[in-house]
Amino acid sequence: MIDVYDDVLEEHNAILIDDEIKKIAWKYDYPSEPSKPNKHWHVLCGHNKEECDAASYDWAHSLFDMFVNKFDFKSKYDVVDYERIYCNAHTHGIEPHLHIDDGDFTMIYYPRMDWKKEWGGGTLVDETLVPYAGNRLVVFTASLPHKAMPVSRECYQLRTCVVFKCNQVKEFRKETIDFYKNAIEQGNYKIRFE
Repeated sequence: MIDVYDDVLEEHNAILIDDEIKKIAWKYDYPSEPSKPNKHWHVLCGHNKEECDAASYDWAHSLFDMFVNKFDFKSKYDVVDYERIYCNAHTHGIEPHLHIDDGDFTMIYYPRMDWKKEWGGGTLVDETLVPYAGNRLVVFTASLPHKAMPVSRECYQLRTCVVFKCNQVKEFRKETIDFYKNAIEQGNYKIRFE
């Protein structure tokens, strides 16, 4: 499953997000696949709202909330929260490789409003090319093989994106709740508080 949403933010908000990302102090050290030598620019925004806020990436959490509410991701994907948010960047000469992600869904937001089509840099998801376009959100099943596409040598800019790793809401089954309830009532299971 691959879904593409265009013009997801009002233009002035998209420009604000792009400006925030341009302020990032990038680190070139991240391998998307530990067994491969390929590395790219990366920064972790946080695993929750508190971490995003503490690291001055409050805009990242707000962006996720806006997407979830605007596009009703609870109904469509059963997603209401994220495992982590991070930003990636690629330059010409970085050759990404196919990989799969942990979790249930990956969401990628392309912030560069000034990105030119001839610069490349889209994302290949399960043999489907999704071109990079500013203010575009791509949502796909995390188990699909994917990779960032190379950036053209004509591009002297960073290919930036915001990535949200998401898990579906897991609800307890009634049978599981009844099992523990009966075990506690029969004295076969004790709850300890330490």
